This record gives sequence, structure tokens and C-alpha cells, in this order.
Amino acid sequence: MDLLRREQVKYVFHPPRYSRLIAPLLTWLSTLKYMRQKFRVDTISIEGAKRVRELTAQGHMVLVAPNHADHADPHVLAEVGRKEGLAFHYMAAREVFEIRGRIGRWALSRIGSFSVDREGADMAAIKMAMSILREARHPLVVFPEGEIFHHHERLAPLNEGVATILLRATKGQPAEQQAFLVPTAMRYTHDPSVAADFTERLDRLERAITWKPRPELDTLERIYRLGSGILATKEVEFLGSARPGPLAERIEYLQHELIGRVEDEHFDTRKSGTTPERVKALRYKIRQELTAESGCEADREKKLYDDLDSLFGAVQLFSYPGQYLAEEPTTDRIAETLLKLEEDVLGKANYPGPRAVTVRFGEPIEIGDFLHRHELTMKTAAAPLTDLLATRIQSMLDTLG
Repeated sequence: MDLLRREQVKYVFHPPRYSRLIAPLLTWLSTLKYMRQKFRVDTISIEGAKRVRELTAQGHMVLVAPNHADHADPHVLAEVGRKEGLAFHYMAAREVFEIRGRIGRWALSRIGSFSVDREGADMAAIKMAMSILREARHPLVVFPEGEIFHHHERLAPLNEGVATILLRATKGQPAEQQAFLVPTAMRYTHDPSVAADFTERLDRLERAITWKPRPELDTLERIYRLGSGILATKEVEFLGSARPGPLAERIEYLQHELIGRVEDEHFDTRKSGTTPERVKALRYKIRQELTAESGCEADREKKLYDDLDSLFGAVQLFSYPGQYLAEEPTTDRIAETLLKLEEDVLGKANYPGPRAVTVRFGEPIEIGDFLHRHELTMKTAAAPLTDLLATRIQSMLDTLG
């Protein structure tokens, strides 16, 4: 609750102030401190960067759209940019700036990052993104999933805003300047030695919820028992009792019930759409009320923070696809699931062993050609372009690793 309260401040846009001299040093420090030491990424394989370099050198608009399954992603991309001579600029969530001090915000801006309020119509961020694209000096990186869900092999629903920004940026530009959307896949793999720590990590998680550790059980069985037990406590908290049935169905029911109750309060009706879309709309409405100049009474404020807590729980549930681990219980998927459980139960993610990442820049989608071939206009193209982007990224994830 304290963290949620700190987040509800009046939004201030933070523009990029890229420094050609300072950015390489900051990237080196980021690689050393965060990518290697904190997130344990030792090896990067890069595929397809040549085409991105060529398009940038030719003065075209380049928007790089990667999947976003890991906290290491921006640090990895910064290192990729350093190696490939690409000064990526980044659209980053407002929270990334708000949780850092003055020096952290200064560093973010100097490497080309700028803030965006994901829940609001942040015109300052949209205009900045379009300006970077039109100047065409640097590729712009935007993560279309918006949030990190930690399932590295399965793409979450994409926001259409990424496609919309690029489409709008092309309006009124010279005919010789083309616009390209670059589907990008980032896939992490763990050193097999990570499996040696699974038992100890599960022991720690079981103790955290006051269970006696059961190291004699199969790893997968322990994970599902643990997940079911944690879910049952949430069901009792929010529904009054634990529900029967398969784990996947229980997860889906509770996340939609949590969102639905908040929608009943703020919209008087339950909306359709994906969990991220529904949560985004609600967070925006709640934040507007919490940060209004007039303020709100203490009881109302408490209720609004309770609503945010429910939405946070729904997003946590959404990050556990019911069959993701069961359908293919590989070492990588087990490691991803344990990391997510540690983040949610212990409050801190654990990166116990070395990892490798492959960054593949896919075939760029040229916007003019896309519109022509599909007989689309700027107003009708965002959804089909987003669908194509999702298909391309998921296809690459399926072939990596």
C-alpha cells in the first residue's frame, strides 16, 4: 500500500536529453551494474541489426517494438545499441522515472529515455515520440506489451498505441522518408546449473507462506501446490472462500472478478477487453481522482487505494498463464515461474545463475507498403498493423531459445 501511495503523484513529463558523450559511459555502467551483476545476463547474441543500421543511416523513421518479459530488457538493448552503433531512444513508463532520484532521472534522460503516462492520454510523450521518429536520427524503442509478465516465450496482448504513433508520425512527411516498424524478439535462456537451486528456492517460498518444505516432492508438483495454496488465500481474501476446479480456471475467474468489482464502482458496468486494457482504463480514472486539485476525503482515498490494490492483484494473476508451465515444463519455464513467485511472495526477484539472451530484429514492416497492400488508411490501420506485429514477434519467439 505504501508503494501505491508513493506512485499517486501528479504526473510530470520527463523529456530526453541525449548526450553523445555521456551515453556510452552510462551504458557501460548499466551493463556492468545491472545487466551482468543484478540480472545475470552474461551473453548477448544479436541478429538482424544490420538492417536497422541501414534504415537509420538512410534517414528513415525506425520504431523498434520488442517483447518485454524481463527487467533486464532495457539494459540489454542499451548494450546492443552500444555494440551496433545505434543510439536507441526509449519511451519508458512514468514509474521508471518516479522511483528514481534526481541522479537516476538525469541518467535516464542522457541515454535518450523519456517518460509516458501509460494510463493517460500523454500528449507530451506522443509528440516527443513522433518528433524523434520524424527527425530520424535515432531508432525509437517502445515496448508494445506495456508491462512485464515474465513469460518469455509467450507474448502478452499488445497496445495499439505503438502502431498509432508511427502511423501519425508519417503524416505530412517527405515521400522519400519511409517509416518502418521493426518486430523484435528477446529470448532469455538459463544455464542448466540453475536447476540445482530449485529445491532450495522452493523451500524458501514454502516457508514464506508458513508451510513445511517438501523437498521429496517433484519440482513441478511443488510449484503447482504452492500456486494453488497462494491462490486459495487470495480467493478467501476477496471472495470469502477458496474455489474448486482447475488452477487455470480459478486464476482467470479471480482476475476478472477483481477487475469487475472495481468497474462496478467506477463505470457502473463491466467492460470487455483484455485484462491489461481494462486495468489501464481503471487506473487512469482512479489516478485522476487521487491527484485532483480538490483532493478527496480520507474514507474515499482509502477506497481508491483498495481499488488499486485489487487491480494490482489482477495483473499479478494475469502474469501466470494457467497452462504455460504445464504444457512444456522446461528448465527455462520453471526458472521464470520461480522468479515470478519470488517477486510476488518475497518481494524481490532472484536471478541465481548466468543467463544468455538472443535479440532478433525481424524483417521491418514498411508502413506505406503495408497500407497499400491491405487497402488501409491511417485511421483503419492501427489494429491490423498491431496484429501483424504480434504475429511476427511470437513467430520469432517460437524459433528462438
